[in-house]
Amino acid sequence: MNLRLDCEFGTAFAPENFFFGVANAPYLSEGGYNTPAGPQNNYGYFERDGRVPVSGAATRFWSEYKQHIELAASLGLNAFRMGLDWSRVQPATTLAPAKPPAWDPRALDRYADMISCVRSHRMQPIVTLHHFTHPAWLGESIWLGDEGPDLLVDYELRVVEEVNDRLSEAGVEVMDHFITFNELNLVPLIYFVGPLRSTSAPDQASLAPAYDNILSRHIRIYDGLHDLFARKGWPTPRVGFGTASAIEYEHDRLFLDIARLRSSGVRRERTGEWLARQREAWDTRMDALARAKLTDEQYAAYRQQRQLAAAAIRPEMLTKTLEALYASDRDEKLDYLSVNVYEPLGPAKSEGDPRKRPKWWEFDVDTDVYHTFIHAYNDGNTGLPLYLGENSLALRQAPGAPAQPRPDGWNRERYLKAYLMVAVRALAEGVPIHGYLYWSLTDDFEWEAGYEPRLGLYGYDYGTGTIAETDALGEPAGPVYAELIAALRSGDKARIATTFTERYAGRVG
Repeated sequence: MNLRLDCEFGTAFAPENFFFGVANAPYLSEGGYNTPAGPQNNYGYFERDGRVPVSGAATRFWSEYKQHIELAASLGLNAFRMGLDWSRVQPATTLAPAKPPAWDPRALDRYADMISCVRSHRMQPIVTLHHFTHPAWLGESIWLGDEGPDLLVDYELRVVEEVNDRLSEAGVEVMDHFITFNELNLVPLIYFVGPLRSTSAPDQASLAPAYDNILSRHIRIYDGLHDLFARKGWPTPRVGFGTASAIEYEHDRLFLDIARLRSSGVRRERTGEWLARQREAWDTRMDALARAKLTDEQYAAYRQQRQLAAAAIRPEMLTKTLEALYASDRDEKLDYLSVNVYEPLGPAKSEGDPRKRPKWWEFDVDTDVYHTFIHAYNDGNTGLPLYLGENSLALRQAPGAPAQPRPDGWNRERYLKAYLMVAVRALAEGVPIHGYLYWSLTDDFEWEAGYEPRLGLYGYDYGTGTIAETDALGEPAGPVYAELIAALRSGDKARIATTFTERYAGRVG
């Protein structure tokens, strides 16, 4: 770890300037999806067909949310990311396409209670409105037509109004920080190229129309939320989308750059050349990173994948998005940049053999990669705050078996110290970082990998439904995170140096 003390810590990390938090997702944490009495979402089709494990009770956040929120607050966090799930709010009890069912006011009441609980513990709710899933009554995928995306726009605007009205009536501060799409750039990749695709071979031709449907709807949701808050007299909201790290420009920052075309002063007829310059700057950084981190064979695979992405997704193909962007009354379409950096080099390392794609617990831990991506996202930034929206260290633990230490020797104490110090370094270098979220507070269900990856600051016993006092390896990851946060907020450089370089003293056992 490269200790950096050339930062005005007290100001940079003051709670009013910087949030520290944790994050979860409804399908991964709430529990009860795709059960006879529970809401059905599109992953129910995948569970039924054996393409993903059965999610079951997950971490019971739907019923035990107070325990989770109280635990997060006990660490001194001032942000808690969660979702408002469409499948829960407009539920159907059968796994089949159908007409839109009625809204469930009890689900809206419960979500209002959750947000109220977050507020009562002095944390700001960061609210994800779409986190990969949608109601089963819309079918497996909704991204190649207009009906599903249009209904999603209606849902996101209405659910915010419904929940905020409930909060206002109860005298609770409304939620005002929204992620319209979690990892917007991954959604089409999941459904048309990844293991959940419905075709035998990757469907590259569907990527551009799917991205066009998604990004054009973000624009409508962004404008709609700002209009709603102005009409209601609520504080100005912060609206954006999350991006997951991918080394190819067309699978990553392209969508952030398109959303910033007008706020960057780019006329429509100049979009192609402006985006080409952004791509060139991105590729320069990523080519240097790939050369340093990949073998010659892996580097060749990366170059091939880059060419494939550039051919499949060209800005001029996103006609709905460009029309919506330049027809809007607002120049701005993002109020922040939110980036999730996990293992962006993994596909190049496993090109040609999907069985060798790294598992969660095989993701490389590399602070050089993290630092490079932070700066790559900030290139061309015109003053938007940058949030480190997710990252984490995964362990491997099959249900009923002990957790396995990582072969590379990393644990969460070392990880948190190293990655937070990269954030300090980037801040000292001028990157306007204003938040960090760890994924996640407890272990949870992780998409196609099910319950085997363990990412939580606290372990979770899925059999008894209880949160452990330590992480899966028996280490005090939660208290370590709390101690690091307190040190950074203190502004005391001697304390920061000691906290980040010495082993955590209050260990369990």
